[in-house]
Amino acid sequence: MMRQIKLTGDLRSPFFFYLISIYKSMKKVIITIILIIAGLQINQQFETAFKQDIKHPEPKERVYTITVTMYNAVAGQCDSDPFTTADGSKINPERASEQKMVALSRDLLKRFGGDFDYGDLVEIKGTGKKDGIYRVSDTMNKRIKGTMDILETEGTKLYKFENITLKKVCVS
Repeated sequence: MMRQIKLTGDLRSPFFFYLISIYKSMKKVIITIILIIAGLQINQQFETAFKQDIKHPEPKERVYTITVTMYNAVAGQCDSDPFTTADGSKINPERASEQKMVALSRDLLKRFGGDFDYGDLVEIKGTGKKDGIYRVSDTMNKRIKGTMDILETEGTKLYKFENITLKKVCVS
């Protein structure tokens, strides 16, 4: 035969509910503390892994040695539309030299595996008076390599420069 045990205190008393609420609160606090500690340890492991001596190399400025020649916006030196460049720019034939546009050989253009794209600003040095900054806007014939053509107004005296340095100008 089973005996029933009588509780002497009333289970509905405010003190009993208070004890239960403290137990539940403490359980939540303990779980929260454990999660915070675990999160801090994981964060510290990530920071340690990523703060190791990782050295990011400085981007190297590529410098090319090229030949520089000139061209005019005329049908004999261009395609059927000599006043429109490969990138769609319009040429003013009376002021072509002032427009500071150049054509690059295909080996230098991105679309053919090079480093330069239409619209890029490039700097040349070693030509004397033609040194300066130009905008890439045209493409040379596929038979030509390692060359830049400077667009000039018709009547400009022909020129050709060898061993000229070419580099991209980074605009910040």
